[in-house]
Amino acid sequence: MSRKNKTIYVDDGRTVADMSADWMPWNRGMFRRRGERGERRRRRLSKEEKNEQKQTYRAAVWAMYKAMLPQLLCVAAAFAIVFILLMLWLK
Repeated sequence: MSRKNKTIYVDDGRTVADMSADWMPWNRGMFRRRGERGERRRRRLSKEEKNEQKQTYRAAVWAMYKAMLPQLLCVAAAFAIVFILLMLWLK
């Protein structure tokens, strides 16, 4: 290829793909939900509403733990099997 046929690229400033990544957590700042928290502070919750929110949160966390329990037991069983096999092999 000769130099005469080479085209010169000139940047015209158009963006092909936005690389700002505003959706990344470290680009949103520490307090990304500041507006929602402010609304929550302005609207005082009654004790019943607070208790209901706590119960809902605890139920969600408990359900998450119950869903993760089979995977945790499989990993623990795999470690136990490997440990027993190593003990028998190194005996």
